[in-house]
Amino acid sequence: MTAAVLPTRPTAAERRAAPSLAAAVRDLDARRARSRQRMIGASEVGECRRRAAYRIARRRPTNPRTGLPAFLGTELHRGVLRALRRQYGGLTEVALAGEQVKGRCDWWHAPVVEDLKTTSRGGFERVLTRGVPAKHWFQVALYAWLLRTGQTHDRRLPVGTECGVEGVRLRYLSRDSGEDVVFEADYDPLLTAEAILWLTEVYATVEDDGVDAVPRDGFGPGVDAMCDWCPFLDLCWGPPVDPETEGDLSRQSRLTVTEEDYVEAVEDYDRWRAAEGEARRHKEYARERLRGRSGPAGELHCEWSGGNVRTQVDKDAAVERLVELGEIVPTRRTRSPRSIRVTRAASAE
Repeated sequence: MTAAVLPTRPTAAERRAAPSLAAAVRDLDARRARSRQRMIGASEVGECRRRAAYRIARRRPTNPRTGLPAFLGTELHRGVLRALRRQYGGLTEVALAGEQVKGRCDWWHAPVVEDLKTTSRGGFERVLTRGVPAKHWFQVALYAWLLRTGQTHDRRLPVGTECGVEGVRLRYLSRDSGEDVVFEADYDPLLTAEAILWLTEVYATVEDDGVDAVPRDGFGPGVDAMCDWCPFLDLCWGPPVDPETEGDLSRQSRLTVTEEDYVEAVEDYDRWRAAEGEARRHKEYARERLRGRSGPAGELHCEWSGGNVRTQVDKDAAVERLVELGEIVPTRRTRSPRSIRVTRAASAE
């Protein structure tokens, strides 16, 4: 008779082990409506048309991403909205749904619609230096249009209730410093029409020619953050490169199949290299003209920083000193970066 095999009893340390916060966050994110969303969200309009096409075609995401940074950002976002509502009134997280787009308006404080963006230090600086991305204006314009036309899906607003919206607002909050900056504008029907046209063209292309006919708006993983964080990354660009079988290739290099593809890529590199050099010259010239000057300049503001004296390790002197003392100089093996050289071919005589 075979003796029964009993499961191993957990140790005291295992019984006391803290639950995994990361696992809890992943489970919570998987159960959220946004993770299961198939219709295009207003926040995706104006970003990547191929990603929107995958939503329309109801393709399953291949790279769902979540984690503690995103979770903390979401909870901070909710807390800020709660504070705004308690202090000033209005409705937060208003569910909206049209025939082609859906979304959740962060804050409707009549007669203005506001969207809150919690961002990293780098993202906050980009907004300050480059301004609001067009896709963010599209997002709030669509929220305003859905509210104005009564396309709501919220128990606090009876279906068909047309809300008076006269302005749109974007608030960016730095998660690192707590600093915020606000951009406002009047509701613009032309901006809304542009966003709706973007949507309509994507839907029409998917219906007529299929998902693969919809162009990508990102430049691929490792080059464009839009692609790095896309839930359809592998579906769009293929699986990660296998060094054993593909060597020093990239996912983008898989697009270079024919000789015409190769010539186009080389010419593209040469053209943008020239544009980069010319842009750098213009920027450095303007920088030198601004030495000693700062302050407001029309819609912009100039400010200098840095220039402080710092103490750094003199690597060459440190190596010489170690050699003098008869010590072994610490080293490490690294791989040098790959370089590319594109030159003009010699013309035939």
